[in-house]
Amino acid sequence: MFKKILSIFLILTAALLITLTVSAAESALNLQEYLEQSLTKNEEVKEAEMNLEAKEIALVKEKAEQEVRPSPLFLEKAKTELEIAAKNLEITKDHVTTNLINDFFNYYKAKNSIVIHQKYQKILEEELENIEEKYEQGILIKSDLMQAEVELKTAESNLKAAVNNKKRAEFKVKQNLKMELEDQLQLNFKEDKLKKWQLEENLKELFETALKKRIEVKEAEANKELQKINYHLAAKDYSSDLDEKEAKNKLENAENQLELIKDKIKLEVNDKYLDHQDSIAEIERYQKLIESFEEALRVKKLYFEEDYITGTELLETQVDLYQSEINYAHAQIDYYLSLAELYLSTGDFKEALNYENK
Repeated sequence: MFKKILSIFLILTAALLITLTVSAAESALNLQEYLEQSLTKNEEVKEAEMNLEAKEIALVKEKAEQEVRPSPLFLEKAKTELEIAAKNLEITKDHVTTNLINDFFNYYKAKNSIVIHQKYQKILEEELENIEEKYEQGILIKSDLMQAEVELKTAESNLKAAVNNKKRAEFKVKQNLKMELEDQLQLNFKEDKLKKWQLEENLKELFETALKKRIEVKEAEANKELQKINYHLAAKDYSSDLDEKEAKNKLENAENQLELIKDKIKLEVNDKYLDHQDSIAEIERYQKLIESFEEALRVKKLYFEEDYITGTELLETQVDLYQSEINYAHAQIDYYLSLAELYLSTGDFKEALNYENK
């Protein structure tokens, strides 16, 4: 009877754990949800939203004023100022989004590092035992043993640093989400699906997308129209020649700023495109290094078992592989980050987020 009750209890406990695990996974935030929630709680975004609301109120007032003092130019000016405020809100969101994405990927970079450091701490513990055994047999010298101890201490130190880095990154992400310190952070990073997240456009297409979608261009165009309205107002009979000249100067400056912004955006897109190409090259480089060090380690382990090489020579290759795996893990996250930053530079990041549905 007792065994039957115990069996039922274990089954119910297992079912509960599975339910809790599935529930936690379902409630975890993916990248898009994390960005949406963080943006709604961000102070810079709220300030830009309040500025937009102020311009909306100003437009309503101007429309009421039109009943008493009709002036199409003043009405158009209020509408344009509202449009600029709306564009400024989008620019603010893009700026904040860049920082939020960096925080998100830094969290996963730190999290992935911990797994590798734990793995190599265990490997180096085993290597230390092997070297100690050969040292006691008189096969290896003291320096081999000391080197093994140093490498193990380094791995332990690296693990502690990685854990602290994760805590820092986690704190920043929680801050973005306005979570309390004791709240449990749950993010759902679909890295398996992210592997399909690749750049499909060439540089020329990216330029075209950026000039069409970047809010800064639209804001500069709206400002140009605003200055054109101001110039027409200043050109009225009741305005002085100096006012007209000042307004004309501002219009010409707005036209110049529009071209400068376009050049700046193309430069930014080009830089982000090259950064992304660099990230691809880094992944390929570390893949080759890992393959090379794995083969070298395989051979050196055979030599070590036959006492052909010292423990220090074995550890050198082991540590090289260790570092390459860390670098490769970081390079993978940097790849996703560089792609995100590239899409952000084109103003096309929302479409890029659809990788989870592809």
